[in-house]
Amino acid sequence: MSVFEYQDYRAYLRGYIRGLPRKGRGELSRFAKLLRVNTTLISQIMSGTREFNHDQTFVLSQYLGHSELETEYFGLLVQIRRAATAEYRKYLEGRLALAKTEALKLAKRISHEKKMTDRERAVFCSSWIYSAVHLYTSIKDKGVTLEETASRFSITKNRAAEILRFLVGCDLCVEKSGKFQMGVQSTFIEHGSPYFSRNLSNWRIKAIQKSESFTDSEMMYSGQFSLSKKDFENLRARFTEYLKETHKTVTDSKAEDIACLNLDLFWIDP
Repeated sequence: MSVFEYQDYRAYLRGYIRGLPRKGRGELSRFAKLLRVNTTLISQIMSGTREFNHDQTFVLSQYLGHSELETEYFGLLVQIRRAATAEYRKYLEGRLALAKTEALKLAKRISHEKKMTDRERAVFCSSWIYSAVHLYTSIKDKGVTLEETASRFSITKNRAAEILRFLVGCDLCVEKSGKFQMGVQSTFIEHGSPYFSRNLSNWRIKAIQKSESFTDSEMMYSGQFSLSKKDFENLRARFTEYLKETHKTVTDSKAEDIACLNLDLFWIDP
């Protein structure tokens, strides 16, 4: 679900709560704890007899994992309910309409041929999690939610929202009705790119971390050996063909989960 679909913040919060596991049981209590108020006040707000103040609105918006534009929109919804005059309410409704228009423009920004800028590549290659979340958005036909992403990678909603916003901005993902789907599929970093080494390092480090807990259903191998230069070239050629076959397999495969393949073959220099 998206906050931009709503004209009433209470309706949005009710929809958000209904979409949580166990229909959001205990979520209002979590709101109260987060805002450092009693549950009675939260109940009064949800029933329409009280309103959030500006600080509470901002804190709650951060908890919900809103982007900057979503935070502005959510805040405007609250301000409209707090407005004391018709003139001010009309002004706020105009700002709300502009924010929604801007959000729709961003939602339509997707191209399957877009090339990442250097700035985008720098961010994307700064951590393995950007690539992992990008892949994760492909495993469900209708996309994944912010909450599912945060849970899958054991990160906060704010961090998940930051990553998803970046991927949407790069056209690597598209957001619709509160769910995120893969947009542009290719994130190939060519040899010679200043980010090539960083991208490889991210996943090598991730593999080392995984080596402490990998299971019998997984496989890890590191082999060091002496061999002729001719056999080295033969192995390199065979691995290259295998990677071509692997690429075709994963391209045609139905996405159910995400995995990583690290394959190295190189001469060990001093």
